[in-house]
Amino acid sequence: MSDGQPDARDVVPPSLASFVVPPRFDAATFDTYEPDPAYPSQSRARDRLIAAVSELSSGASRRGLIHRLRRSGSGPSWHALYLDGRFGVGKTHLLAAANHAADVPKAYLSFADLTYAVGALGMTAAVELLGQAQLICLDEFELDDPGNTMLSTSFVRAVLDRGSRLIVTSNTLPGELGKGRFSADEFQREIGTLAALFESIRIDGDDYRQRRFGPNDSLPRIVSPAMLDHAARVLRWTDLQHMLITVPPLHFGDLTQRYDSLAIDGLAPINDQDMALRFVHFIDKVYDRGIPLLVSSDCQPEDLFPPSYGYGGFERKFRRCQSRLHEMLAQPLSRLTGEELREEVAGEGSH
Repeated sequence: MSDGQPDARDVVPPSLASFVVPPRFDAATFDTYEPDPAYPSQSRARDRLIAAVSELSSGASRRGLIHRLRRSGSGPSWHALYLDGRFGVGKTHLLAAANHAADVPKAYLSFADLTYAVGALGMTAAVELLGQAQLICLDEFELDDPGNTMLSTSFVRAVLDRGSRLIVTSNTLPGELGKGRFSADEFQREIGTLAALFESIRIDGDDYRQRRFGPNDSLPRIVSPAMLDHAARVLRWTDLQHMLITVPPLHFGDLTQRYDSLAIDGLAPINDQDMALRFVHFIDKVYDRGIPLLVSSDCQPEDLFPPSYGYGGFERKFRRCQSRLHEMLAQPLSRLTGEELREEVAGEGSH
């Protein structure tokens, strides 16, 4: 963690090399994916991705450098794959495995990263940047509002026209994107056009985090403020909120690289939805990097967001965040005092 509070002046413009698989999934491969025998769709999804990536990589090799630079119309038989399933069924693992396995120029990013990239760079520049990739892996694809609907349609069409291939994950069937989130009926033409571009691959199953960490498990990483003082350099909740406002969300991934461990003092319910969404995106990056987390708080993860958020368009984002926080805070601490705690927190690796 660096001294001082970072702000927008500390970040640099993104390049294609900025969009890579997060550290938590550095070792994700098709071989390390463990399908649940109770849900055959998991094995089928893995096998479909193996075939798709093999076709993409071998096709690029056959075409050679000149044809790849020309981005001719030739290429694999598929254009866009859509992994649909609830959070916690291994979609991100499979997406990361596909990215690792593809022997072509590639980009990996979340849908939130994409919206922030388009907002910061503009659509033309974002397409020019990401369209350099022959494979774009896009995690947590979702339509939350009319703006995202138009953005998504424009982006997907543009990169496919350039010859890129897409693999995306989502918690929502392609034809039901936007349902219950805004006046989606007014955008059925755009949603239908977008859905028609994808080959849908269903993945059924349970949230693996619920299997590993039950909702009634203790959370040893929620500690008293006095205990937190021993943990390492502490980030006050008010300071974190200020940081999430001043640093562009596109650069939250860069921001988290400043931390070997993260200790948040005074974490409290978030009543502003824009701040809540920024916090969700920040926690996604903390989770992806496997950064050890410790907090002082009077509330549990399920108390962070007002009940009304559970009925809005961002319900799945908040539930995924709570699930990830529960996993991170359920990790054991073997020692809880003084310098030992400092070493325990700072020395932990990813889980």
